[in-house]
Amino acid sequence: MSRTSLVATLLAASLVSPLSFAQLNQLSADDKDFIEYAGEFDLSSVRLASLAQTKGTTPAVKAFARTLEREHTADLRKLTAIAGKTGGIVPNTLDDPHAAQIKQVAKAKDAAFDHQFLKTVVLEHEQALASFKREADGGSTPELQAYAKALLPYLERHMKQAKKLAGETS
Repeated sequence: MSRTSLVATLLAASLVSPLSFAQLNQLSADDKDFIEYAGEFDLSSVRLASLAQTKGTTPAVKAFARTLEREHTADLRKLTAIAGKTGGIVPNTLDDPHAAQIKQVAKAKDAAFDHQFLKTVVLEHEQALASFKREADGGSTPELQAYAKALLPYLERHMKQAKKLAGETS
């Protein structure tokens, strides 16, 4: 392909592409990091919740896991839509630390599983709350700021529910 043809092809692609070159570069490094973190967090939450629906020992833990799975799946879809508009990349596989964490939780049995699952949910949501608050307060992309701000009440509720259930299952 000649250089002129290549330039013409790239120019044509940029005209029909939903993202302009400016949009691809509009995210700050912090916003890119937030998208990656939030994606990993949602993926991990969905996987943990799915596991708890099969290994959980109480109806309350299983019901909570269904809620987590449903809400974090919806959150991941919203994040993916925002990333598509802003040029961010949402991971579609778990990183090694999250995968190892899920394997560790999966090893537990019976009531120990419930305890380990709930403990993990609390710790993950505490970390997520801090990250989402930072993004809501100081992010440079309005769509991501709004997303983070909208999710804060859900994350807070998930954490409180996990703490409550952990107290009931101890």
